[in-house]
Amino acid sequence: METVQPFLFSASSIAEDRTRELVELLASIGERDPNDEERGYIARMLVQACFPYRKIASNEFTRIANSFRMTMMAPSEIGLPFGVMPRLIFMWMTREALFKKDRRLELGRSLTEFMMQLNLPLTGGKNGTITRLRDQMKRMASSTLSVTYDNGRSWSLRHVGMIEEAELWWEEKEKLKKDEQPGLWNSTILLSESFFCEITNRPVPFDMRVVQLIRERTQSPLALDLFLWLNYRLKYLNRPTEIPWGKLQLQFGANYADTRQGRHEFKKEFLKQMDTVRWAFKRAAPSIQELTDGKGIRLIPGETSIPAVSLLP
Repeated sequence: METVQPFLFSASSIAEDRTRELVELLASIGERDPNDEERGYIARMLVQACFPYRKIASNEFTRIANSFRMTMMAPSEIGLPFGVMPRLIFMWMTREALFKKDRRLELGRSLTEFMMQLNLPLTGGKNGTITRLRDQMKRMASSTLSVTYDNGRSWSLRHVGMIEEAELWWEEKEKLKKDEQPGLWNSTILLSESFFCEITNRPVPFDMRVVQLIRERTQSPLALDLFLWLNYRLKYLNRPTEIPWGKLQLQFGANYADTRQGRHEFKKEFLKQMDTVRWAFKRAAPSIQELTDGKGIRLIPGETSIPAVSLLP
C-alpha cells in the first residue's frame, strides 16, 4: 500500500448537475472562515464512532475505530437513534452545553433556532420534523453508551448514560396561536455528569454552513459523519496515514453486511459521499487520496474547515 492517486476521485464521478452545484457551493464556503454563529461543535467520541444510518431491529449497536470501541444500547421497545436527526441533535447538545456550561438544557427557542439555522423548520403532522424529533429524542434519552479502549497493553471501560432526566412537551398544531410554530416549549433535558464532561472536553469544531448544505442536498448521515471525521483527523494528523477499507467499514459501515457484496456497497457509498464532502476542505482537498491498489485511502496533513485560532467559544 505505497502508491497513491494524486486526487481521491476523477472529475467524471461528479458529472451530474446537482452534484456539481453542491461541489461548487462547498468550495465557495471555503473562501471565508465561519463567524461565531456559523461554528458548531460535537463530542470527539461521537466522531470516532458513529451510530446507525437506518432503523435496525437490534437494541445494541457497536462501532470500532482502532483501539476505540463504542457500544450503544437501548430498551427493545424504544429502539436506538438513527439517521440524520439525532446527529443534528447531538451537535445542538454539544454547542449548548459548551456555551451555557450547564447540564440542564431547554429545548424550546434554542433548539428551534438551531433547526432554523439548518433550514429545517419544526413542522407538525405524521411526517413532520416534530414527529421525527420526538421519536429520536425518546430514543436518545433511553440509550446508554459503553466505551472501551484496548491498545494491546492496557484496557479501560466507561459506561456513559447520555441523558439523566428528560421532560418533553409537544405542542399540537391546532392548539397553537396564529403564526406560531409547533415546538418544544417548556421541554428540558438533564445531561448526565459523565456525558456533559465528555461533550465539553475539547469537542471537535466544524463549519455549520457545510452541515446545512449536506443536510439539504444529500440527506446522508454518512456524508455528515465523514465531514466531522475529517475535521477531527486533519486537526491532529502530523504524518501521512494509510487506512485500509476494513477499518473504514468497522468505523463507518453501519448497516452494511460484512460480506463481499456488503463491502462492495460500503466502498461505493463511501467514495460517492467523500467525493463531495472533500470539497468542504478546499485547501486540503488534494490531501485525501485513494490508494491505487484499491486497498484503502491515504490522509495527508492539511487544514480543517475551522481555523485553529477559533476552536473554542
